[in-house]
Parts: sequence; structure tokens; C-alpha cells
Amino acid sequence: MAFMGLLAVGLMMAASPAQAPASDVDSILNGVSEVVAPDCLVGPVAVFGDRAFCVMTGATGKSRLPILAAARYGKGRVILAGHEGLYGTTDRADQKRLIVNTATWLCGGKRNGRVLLVDARPMEATLRAAGFQVRTKGAEDLPAALADTDALYINGGRLTGKPELIEAIAKYVQAGGGYFDGVPGWGWQQLNPGLSLANDYGGNLLTDRMGLTIADGMVDPTGKEGFLADRKGLIEGHAGHALAALKEHARGRKSLDAEALGQAGVTLGNAAGAVPASDRLLLPGLRALIAEAGDSAIPTEAHPLGTDNPVGRIACVLQNIEMRRTPIDMLRAHPAAADFPGAVPADAKRVTRTVTVDCRTPDWASTGLYAAPGERIVITLPEELAQAGLGVRIGAHTDTNWHHGRWTRFPDISYATTLTTPTTTFGSPFGGLIYIVVPQGRPAGIIEVTIQNAVDAPLFVAGKTPLHRWREEIRAYPAPWAELATGKIILTLPASVVRRLDDPEALLAVWDHGLDSIADLAAIPRDRPRPERMCCDRQISAGYMHSGYPIMNHLDVIEVMVDRDRLFRDGAKSCWGFWHELGHNHQAGDWTFEGTGETTNNLFSLYCCERVSNETVAANSWLNVSERNKRVAKYFADGAKYAEWQSDPALSLMFYAQLQQAFGWGAYQRLFAEYRQLPDASRPKDDQDKRDQFMVRFSRQVGYDLGPFFASWGIPIRDAARQSVAHLPEWKPAGFREGIPPASP
Repeated sequence: MAFMGLLAVGLMMAASPAQAPASDVDSILNGVSEVVAPDCLVGPVAVFGDRAFCVMTGATGKSRLPILAAARYGKGRVILAGHEGLYGTTDRADQKRLIVNTATWLCGGKRNGRVLLVDARPMEATLRAAGFQVRTKGAEDLPAALADTDALYINGGRLTGKPELIEAIAKYVQAGGGYFDGVPGWGWQQLNPGLSLANDYGGNLLTDRMGLTIADGMVDPTGKEGFLADRKGLIEGHAGHALAALKEHARGRKSLDAEALGQAGVTLGNAAGAVPASDRLLLPGLRALIAEAGDSAIPTEAHPLGTDNPVGRIACVLQNIEMRRTPIDMLRAHPAAADFPGAVPADAKRVTRTVTVDCRTPDWASTGLYAAPGERIVITLPEELAQAGLGVRIGAHTDTNWHHGRWTRFPDISYATTLTTPTTTFGSPFGGLIYIVVPQGRPAGIIEVTIQNAVDAPLFVAGKTPLHRWREEIRAYPAPWAELATGKIILTLPASVVRRLDDPEALLAVWDHGLDSIADLAAIPRDRPRPERMCCDRQISAGYMHSGYPIMNHLDVIEVMVDRDRLFRDGAKSCWGFWHELGHNHQAGDWTFEGTGETTNNLFSLYCCERVSNETVAANSWLNVSERNKRVAKYFADGAKYAEWQSDPALSLMFYAQLQQAFGWGAYQRLFAEYRQLPDASRPKDDQDKRDQFMVRFSRQVGYDLGPFFASWGIPIRDAARQSVAHLPEWKPAGFREGIPPASP
């Protein structure tokens, strides 16, 4: 395809690797049936070399991806894990066997091998008990300490930016040494924004030549408690095998069914995004296959790109990699940009504007300007701020959708960079609204930033934008996306919607009312450090909506977002989702028990429905009191099992609603204010402590012993907590008999 010219297509095809000797896999998994990594979000590993092989896999939909993989390199051996928690400190026999088996294999079969732990030190006791000679040293002692070491355990992030150390370890492994790295790629990426897991993570720059790397993303357990050592997906999880199978399918030599095609696409997409640009084992073969397959990598709403087209999906993965490292003077528009986020009209004037940025407000500062797809903009800021950590972002659609089985837009379309010089040239293949990004440790004051070669975008700022200018000029600006802003919330919408909006000031007053209500319930000031953001997108990363910065919505809610009357009138019927996601942004872990993450945020939903739409808790249409009362009655009839309460957000919300109906919103406001003022030493230490403190603190706020009420609902509270408020008069709702609740709320 024409756009794939960026990929500098090679002609080499990676050879299909020989299947890993069963003895290697058996040696590592001997006696292991299931590995449990409590509270760990395990990530995948990419496997693609001729001498690399999968050891264990995790689930991603119907497919599998490696979470533990190994390779032989020269005379040495390498093992990568998708999370150090797979080798955790639990007393489970499986974990201990895996620790010992891994060290034995890395040490060439020696049960008394010399192990150097730079990281992974929780394994030390198990290794010593098994007879290994264990030393612990810092990374600064490398590479000298490798001379008398059989196996090195290190977090590959320590090798980032240290090419000499990378090469020294590579020679050590090639000569017979062992190397272990076990980190989740998503975790490293989160801690290193602006760096690439594929091209910057030092561990990957080392192990790519060995045919395996740490990859981004997360996988799901395959067993009841953790990850099964069931040998499933070991061949299918190898990118070399997937590439060979896909090549045969593309040429009509061997047909793959939908499940096999999906697995091949998942395997290759995972690996393609995890190898450095310098890779010579996988990328050349992928590029040749994509070139052979033709133009198939333009996901649109009319022609989504699903798992039945793995070649097209892999092409998108490679395009994304190449676009993000292409020099700015070679920038051009991606063909999918015209479909989403949208094209700039051909006759749209390019402008130079100087915008004011208030650096007292962190994160994204809206500019009212748009970068056309594939066109370069120039940002100029005061010279003294060149090293202040300011940045520029093009595009508000920050959700990445690689994990979806069907793409209705390109999965990654937002671009950002740091402004490190007084003048920066930047751009995006997809275009988007332009933001100046102010870091949390922001420079003080108000600055001016000049942006050249941009397109005017509709931006209305409540209290600042003259209404007559909005109606006569601004709402007609040609950019495809627009924003409506207050100091409390900013709505990012298609410009076509706001062009018929006559009174954004009145609309935004309703949104401010909602944000003020949320602040009141959360017991925080109404004037916020920064506005919340809410952005509409064709495809988002999770759910119907999701919280964050920005909160992401689908496009079908736009008409409600800009309809002042419906926001006032509809309550939960139309607005519940908005308040629900804003509630997520304001709920606190101190008073949210395990399993109630989708419950306590809805206190804000109930409160906003009451304050904004005059829909009381007792009449709330989402709460659907009559139906929920039947559910509550069944819950009590079945024995009020806490696990059931935890798993049902609608059921557990009735408990909180009963407290609200009895004691009013003021009780919650005082309680949340109390939590907010707690010193760290007084905050809950675990989930049991959360339940105990919530019961005790709420009881003291309202002057009643709520222990029996909690017990009736089946919520476990310790005796000491019960006794601490036993001197207060006991409370249960009127008509509440043990095991038989009254109508709620």
C-alpha cells in the first residue's frame, strides 16, 4: 500500500522456528501446576526468535499470550516473565518450585549455581534454602560482578540508557551466563511516560537479539486462582510460528479458521509492538507479508478492522510504530484520519495565534486551535520556559484500542511531546485539537505561546467568550472538533454539534451546578485545581463510558451533553452515566470497600440527580426502588451473603441509600470531610479496617450504633469496632426486623 512506504519494506521472511525442546519447558515447569500472583496485573512477553520458546501463557479474550518465556543464546540462557509477582513470596509450593526450576535452568542445570540478585530479591530465601550460592549487589557493581556469576536477576529498566552495560551482559550470556528479567511492560511504560518500551527499555534492547522481549498490555488468569502450567498456546504464542501460518493462509496454501486467525493477529500484534526498530528477527518478515497483502490497514466506521483481518491489524501496529518515530519533516496524513477524527475543510485558513496559558492550572490548556492531519505546526514559547517541562498535545482522544477485536477507528491517534526549546515543530498524522500541557510542578504565572499553521477551532469559555462573537463567528470555525469550557469542566465535542448551539453559557451553568454538587458531597472546594474533562469518541478503551482525564464517552451521548433542558429534566434516565464517571473521579479508597468500586461512586450520581434534576433518592429512576426492593428481599431471604453484596452494585447501593434516607446527605458530607483530614497513620490499612472505620466513623457522626445494621446486611465488622460504639443507641431503619428489611431506600 502507498502508506506503507514509511515501513521501508524488507524482503526477508523470518523462518519458522523449530519447536522448543519439551525438555526445556518441562525443566522449568517441573512440579508446577498453577502459579498465583495475588494483586498483580501480569503483562505479556513477546517470543519470536528461532531459539526462543513460550513456557506459560495468559488469556486475552479467546487467545493466549506468553507470560513466561525463555531462549538459548550462544551457550547461555534467558528467561523473561510478565511480572515479578509470578515468582512471589507466597508459601505456595508451586511458586517455590518455579523459583528453583528457573534458577536451575538458568545455571545450566546446576542446583548449587552462583546467582546474583540485583533485583528479584524476595526470591533469596527460597534460593538459599535450595542450595544456590546467592549474592545481592547493586547495578553499579556490574559488569565486574558477572565474572563469577552463573545467573543474573535484574530489572531490565536498570539497563535503559546504558548501551555499554547491555553489550557486556549480552557477551556474558553468549559465553554461558543466565539472565532473568520479570517486569510488567505496562508498569514500566507508566513510570516512564514519553519513552518507548520497544525502543528505550534497556532489557528489550538486550534480549531482542535473543528473540524475546517484554511487551505492553495485560493478560487474564487461566485458572481459578492464577495461571495454569497447562502448556496451552505455547506454539500459537510464538510470533515466528504465527507469521509462518499467516503467510501460508495469505497465499491460499493453508486455511486458518476465525479463532486461529484471531490468535495469529494477537500474537503478532503483541510482538510487533514490543521489538525495537533495529529488530532483524521479526520486523522484516512482517513487512514483507504486509506488502504482499496490499492495502488493508485503514479502519473506519464503515469498514472496521477485525480479527478476521490479522494482516491489516498488524500493518496498523507497524504503522503506529513507524509514524511515532518518523522525522517531523516526513510527516503526512494517515488515510484513516479523514474518517476519524475528521478532515479539515480544504479551504480552511491556516492561522498564527498567540494564546494565553495560565500555568497555575495543571495539565491540558485548551488553545482553540487545531492541527490538520499530516501538517506541521510551530510552537514558540518564552525562552526562559524552554526547560520548564511544558508540553504540547495534538488530539484529545487518548484512548488506545489495540486490545479490541474490532477497530472502528485507528487505535492510537493522540500525539504529545515535551517543549524543550523555545521553538518546536510538531504534528500528527491524524490531526487534533492543540493543547499546551502544564506539568504538576508548574512554572508560576501566565504566559503567552504562539502557534503557527493551525486551524481555528470553536472554543467557548464561560464568562470570557462574548456570546455575540460565539454566534456570529466562533462556532463556525472550520476545525472538526470543538470545546465548551468552564473552570470546572471542559466538554470536547464534534464541531458539527456546537454550530447549532445558541447559548453555551446557559448550558455550562448546568454542568457547573453538577460539578459544584459533586464538590459539596466530596467535601472539597468548589473552585478546582483544574477542570474535569469529558471527551466524546467513536471507540473507547473500556465500557460504555469510563472515568479519568479525560472522562471518555461514546458519540451517542452528545445530544444530551448539549441539551440544557434534558440535563435539568431527565435525571438518571439520561444523565446517570455522566455523574457516575465523575463520581469515580471523586470517590476515595479509604471509604470504598473491596467490590464497591462501582457502588460508592454512585452516591455522587444520586446526589447530582437530586441537586441538578430534582430527582430524589426515593424516586430515582436508575435505583428503580420497587424492583430493587425485590432484589433486597431475596438477598435477605437467601441469608445476606457478603460476597453477593459485594458483587452487585445495585444491591449494595441500597444499603448506602438507606443511610442517606435516614441521616441525610449531610452525614456523608461530614464523614467524607473527616476522612479527608485524617493523618496518614490513621487511614485504613486493609479492607477489614475500611469496613470497621466506616461503621465507627458513620456511627459517631450520626450518634447511633450502626453495628447491628451492618451485621444485618452481612457486612463483616470486627468485635472491637462494634464495642467501640456500643454505648450509642442502636439504630435500624423503621420496620427493620432481623433478616427482613423494610422497603428501601
